[in-house]
Amino acid sequence: GAILWLGAQKLFPRPVMQMELYICLSIPFFMALFFLAIVIFAGISSRWTEDPDREWWGRAAGWLFAVALAWLLISGLVIFGPLSLKWTWSFITTGGLAALVTVLGGRSPKVAGSEKERATASPMGLILSKASTIAAAVFAAVLLILITEVTTSVMAKLIETYHVTLSYKADLNSISGLLGRAEPYLNVIFYTPWWLVLPLASLLMLVAVVMARLVNANKFSLHGVYRDRLIRAYLGASNSDRKPNPFTGFDENDNIKMRELWMPEKFHGKLMPVANIALNLVSGEKLGWQERKAQSFTVTPLHCGSSAMDPGYRPAAGPDGTVYGGPAAASPNMGYHSSPLVTFILTLLNVRLGAWLGNPGKAGDHTFQLGYPESSVQPIIDEAFGLTNDTSPYVYLSDGGHFENLGLYEMVLRRCHYIVVIDAGEDPQCSFADLGEAVRKIRIDFGISIEFDQIDIFPRGCDVAQSQKGRNCAIGRICYSVLDGPNAPDGILIYIKPACYGNEPRDIFEYFKRSATFPHESTMLGAHTMEKLCTDCGGDFDCFIRDVLEHHLDIKAPDWLAALLERSAGTAAV
Repeated sequence: GAILWLGAQKLFPRPVMQMELYICLSIPFFMALFFLAIVIFAGISSRWTEDPDREWWGRAAGWLFAVALAWLLISGLVIFGPLSLKWTWSFITTGGLAALVTVLGGRSPKVAGSEKERATASPMGLILSKASTIAAAVFAAVLLILITEVTTSVMAKLIETYHVTLSYKADLNSISGLLGRAEPYLNVIFYTPWWLVLPLASLLMLVAVVMARLVNANKFSLHGVYRDRLIRAYLGASNSDRKPNPFTGFDENDNIKMRELWMPEKFHGKLMPVANIALNLVSGEKLGWQERKAQSFTVTPLHCGSSAMDPGYRPAAGPDGTVYGGPAAASPNMGYHSSPLVTFILTLLNVRLGAWLGNPGKAGDHTFQLGYPESSVQPIIDEAFGLTNDTSPYVYLSDGGHFENLGLYEMVLRRCHYIVVIDAGEDPQCSFADLGEAVRKIRIDFGISIEFDQIDIFPRGCDVAQSQKGRNCAIGRICYSVLDGPNAPDGILIYIKPACYGNEPRDIFEYFKRSATFPHESTMLGAHTMEKLCTDCGGDFDCFIRDVLEHHLDIKAPDWLAALLERSAGTAAV
């Protein structure tokens, strides 16, 4: 302590006249004093203390170091940062470009979010991942500097309005002394009286609280904009009695409620829709799920919720009769894709393609019927700093692909015996990453393995031998009997994945030759043309689809499949 005190005295012989450095370094020096005390005490008392004590001191020292570093960075940017604006406006341009890189990188599927993804990512994916993180840090720094400049300018106007006299005595060792002139923003930061700052801060706080109660966090985001346009494009096309608004082109009746998609009295034996969504757990308490950062969440016409919660499910329609699950892609919290800095910047820029809904678990006993938070303060803070969990009154839901991209997880959970999976993800190398992720999570969570004899699905540019035996389909065995007992019948998984081998219908093959990435074009390209939809089939679309299925899903059934089907037929006959 004495050494640190002497060092501080040497650096700051007149702290009031060297206020810039004093403000930036005094807190870190103060924290360093406690840090040094912890280190010395831990060493001296090591003979009489146990591991839990040392763990506590180590964690305390880590927090001291984190606070000191955060103070040093933030105070340094606030005090020294605005000087950069005096030098060149290209500094602001740098911040704008950094924001653009952050947003584009956050949306790109090539960006690796987890350690596992970074280990297997392509060189371009690693570059984008690093660029997004660095750009997010640069943008945050530039934004903080701009906020400092704006707030000090506003305070300067208020000071001028109220005729408050401020004086700043330049010292040769201070910024103003080195520059040979007084810096007005430093004058405002150091000498603005509290009676002016406190009412202004209170007023801003009051405005923030009121706005948080009035603004719907779900509607005031890109999520609602994106959802409404998908509803108009797809659900609107099936609404024969559509009466759109002449100015906006939207019709409220296009948005079909989930509970209307399946009614027992109308749809006997029909398939029930199950929408797969990701419930984000970036700050979840389950240590085994820290890599996933999300859990599966489903919405059906009957219930919504997650099997990992208690209670797991709630009725899908509350008193207001509205429960919706909209689309989402790029989002601040994206399950295992989440990155701390990118999360903060995407929230700040309102690039939010997710929704806050009432928690269907025990923590949401009084909120599960709500379609938006009553106050947006805590949810937005949780979203910005990656504090989402399943123990708060509200949960953050995003694209189901942020947990598992095929919807296979929930079907196996329900013990479905005949499952058809269409893998339409962007996978030009046919690495089957989404399939592998689903199979892995099913084995870990349920103890059920899924086995494939072989998968003859090959990427674009495969050799002639592969092309001749290439298919668009594979059959997997869902081993329910491993967990449910030998008498439980295993399930059948039909896995379908797009691929082109040269024997497709001419219109498809012609588009394949012209498009360098088809049939694995980027999922970021949401617009579809007539060529992409491949609907020009002589007016007989059913015949066209039948022809494609017969030629490209014709594979030899494994021996176990025939036995399983025979057993199922015998059981049904009994």
